[in-house]
Amino acid sequence: MKVSVIGSGRWGTFIAWYLHSVGHAVTLCGRKCSESLLALKRERKNNLLTLPDGIEIAELPESLAEAEVVLISVASQALSSLLEGIREHVAGKPLVLCMKGLESKTGRRLSQIAEAATGGACRIAVWIGPGHVQEFLKGVPNCMVIDSEDEALKYGLVDAFSSDLIRFYYGRDILGNEIGAA
Repeated sequence: MKVSVIGSGRWGTFIAWYLHSVGHAVTLCGRKCSESLLALKRERKNNLLTLPDGIEIAELPESLAEAEVVLISVASQALSSLLEGIREHVAGKPLVLCMKGLESKTGRRLSQIAEAATGGACRIAVWIGPGHVQEFLKGVPNCMVIDSEDEALKYGLVDAFSSDLIRFYYGRDILGNEIGAA
């Protein structure tokens, strides 16, 4: 599967590394002015991991053109403005929100923000669970949850993303999962 991961911080970089390790074609992308993206372009590493050569590093929004699925790992309070800026580039693509939190001004859950910002043009899922990049990189396995109102999307993502390192379970309560994670 061709995936784009938006967010070049610790978690976004790990997600790109992880999805590549389980066989997906991955593009890690971020804003042109992002210091972490520029450092990854130069050195292909951060303070936790080195990215394999097979992971493309690119700038938004051009990096979204070929993606079949877009995963997002940015600060919760930046989600709305990010999606407004890339709305036309993600229309029709599934979005997987790999972050936690609530919008401080409105109290909206992240899936609600994504639904509103895309005008319903995207199927939305959330990737939730405890996990620390350092532990995963040591090979310590963990369990996480993927949840969505779209059952086919949820089941497809769990099947596509599960491995011996991360075992995904199907969420049954997106509201409870998002609030619990926040």
